[in-house]
Amino acid sequence: MKILTAILFCLLAVVDTSAAASGTDAFAGLSGELRIAGSDVGLVAAREAAEQITAEHPSVKITFSLTGAGNGLRRVRLRQADICLYDRDPANASRAGAPLEFIAYGIDPVAVVVNPVNTVGSLSLEQIKQLFGARIRFWNVVGGPSFPAMPLYIEASEEEGRPSTRAGNVSVSSQPAMRFTLARNKETLGYISMRDLDASLKPIAVEGSAPNLEAFRAGRYRIYRVMHAALPQACPPLAKAFMDYLAGPQGQAILARTGYVPLADKPSWASVLPVDFPDRLADGQ
Repeated sequence: MKILTAILFCLLAVVDTSAAASGTDAFAGLSGELRIAGSDVGLVAAREAAEQITAEHPSVKITFSLTGAGNGLRRVRLRQADICLYDRDPANASRAGAPLEFIAYGIDPVAVVVNPVNTVGSLSLEQIKQLFGARIRFWNVVGGPSFPAMPLYIEASEEEGRPSTRAGNVSVSSQPAMRFTLARNKETLGYISMRDLDASLKPIAVEGSAPNLEAFRAGRYRIYRVMHAALPQACPPLAKAFMDYLAGPQGQAILARTGYVPLADKPSWASVLPVDFPDRLADGQ
């Protein structure tokens, strides 16, 4: 019996090793540089995936440029990048220029946040919509301090340096820019990936539920965006292999480990705030 158990253990170990190695098989025989641009949403997972791939395939080099989602699309269209990490709905993308293919690869639970000096700790969904839509202009209307409310949203345009497009709102180019603005301006209201919450920002409870993965999975905090990658329709082999890896079992395990949610666990309900449609969010929809 002990001998049989040992044989079975060895066989399982071989199967596990084979399964672990198979994730990067798509890179066999490939070489060159894969250029990834775009949003920082999903970046931590993509970097870990790149480290595993290049460790097994030294002939492959993977580089990252934090350009913001809109500029990342522009780079892919101009063939200055091979993949754009795109943290919003593909319907936001311009139809002009070279056609792109969008691949969903994960879920990003999102928290509503304010500057830490703001005394507001919880808001109703309707109050949040009115604040983002600039229909509530002062925080004391919702029980907070007497200073003005300054809602932020992340501009979706591919145009470099496009100015704010919504009266009463301030547009920023990326999630890091939103974090910077939120941390330095007491009036601000914004949103950020739950995994990126830290002491520099104050999370807001929505309808009494605080933002965390447990509340998200239970359907109490219903704000998220689907993470996409944009690629040229004539997809380079390295780009296809990378997306196959990220969408496969090992890539999805990396997503879960780095604070995101695998695509298979996408909620059956829609996000209650259109964080992947910045213009709609700024309109308070």
